[in-house]
Amino acid sequence: MTTARTEQAALAHHGDVDARGARLDLAVNVAVPEPPAFVAEAIGREVARLSAYPDPASANAALAEDLGVPAECLLLTNGSAEAFQLVARLRRWRRPVVVEPQFTEPGLELVAAGAAPAWHALDEGTGWTLDAALLGDRHPDADLVVVGNPTNPTSRLHPRAELLGLVDPATTPDDRVLLVDEAFLDVSTDPAQTVVAEAVADRPGERAVLVTGSLTKTYGLAGVRAGCLVGPAPLVALLAERQVHWSVNSLALAAVLAVCTPQGRAFREAQRERLGRNAAHLAATLRELGLRVPVDPDGPFVLAHHPHAEQLRERLRDEHGIAVRRADTFRGLDPTWIRIAARDPEQVAELADGIRTILQEPRP
Repeated sequence: MTTARTEQAALAHHGDVDARGARLDLAVNVAVPEPPAFVAEAIGREVARLSAYPDPASANAALAEDLGVPAECLLLTNGSAEAFQLVARLRRWRRPVVVEPQFTEPGLELVAAGAAPAWHALDEGTGWTLDAALLGDRHPDADLVVVGNPTNPTSRLHPRAELLGLVDPATTPDDRVLLVDEAFLDVSTDPAQTVVAEAVADRPGERAVLVTGSLTKTYGLAGVRAGCLVGPAPLVALLAERQVHWSVNSLALAAVLAVCTPQGRAFREAQRERLGRNAAHLAATLRELGLRVPVDPDGPFVLAHHPHAEQLRERLRDEHGIAVRRADTFRGLDPTWIRIAARDPEQVAELADGIRTILQEPRP
């Protein structure tokens, strides 16, 4: 029991813990240090109306239109975390499978709901590439499959065709649900790999695709908690019935309306281009310093390996005030891995100076 609790506590660790008190935060994957002015102003205007209970209808319709899905197929949530909890409690999952390594919250919610997930580990040797046929062979009866795209922390983007192979009527159970976490897809190397359109389509049997998304990363809104879930209308209606009343607050709804505008879309595209350049630059810099980066990053973060990564991470924090994310709290990774957010070149230069200084010192 103690070992299980220790493991659960480790899996519940998030980058905000690593970043607390740091001078330079490269641990948290929020794209900007504060919301853009047009979003902050929209949130500010809502303060005068906080005596009223929140009504999500307008924001729900706006985000659905922005994603190109029917409004009845979208549910606003209190960040992706609430969406994971709702799905974990959607039914009594008998054979759920979580593709690892990935963001730990979906697996934690399944365990909390009384399910016993199987962990399908992707192979570092293939760059953590998803193979739908291999997963099918190993878990032929899975009724829920959970995968991140691009995956946190590996920064691997999976082709939509491979994802949809996980719900292929010819090879998968009639009751399988595929849950895809697309929290970082809007700023990935190829947002066209989204499966949002397939999430609203009718499928044979009880098969379904569900997609979770988040506004917190791209627009600097981690403290507001604005997320969504997209899926077939009947499932979304059932999830809405089980959602806590007024789950998404008025400030989050104002933020949703602000980003579902031409200004919001332009900001998102600018961040996608900036973060793509930053991630490529960060990966190249780490490789030059002698760290191993197995894959070119598809998301706004880089997973890197070094035999002394744990000491490197601790000394960066203690001696240089620089926070990077420990990665041994992701299932399948150990203390020789760290995850680093794709910050601007000036901040990467500071990181590089710190790493260089530490690695050049003789080890005792």
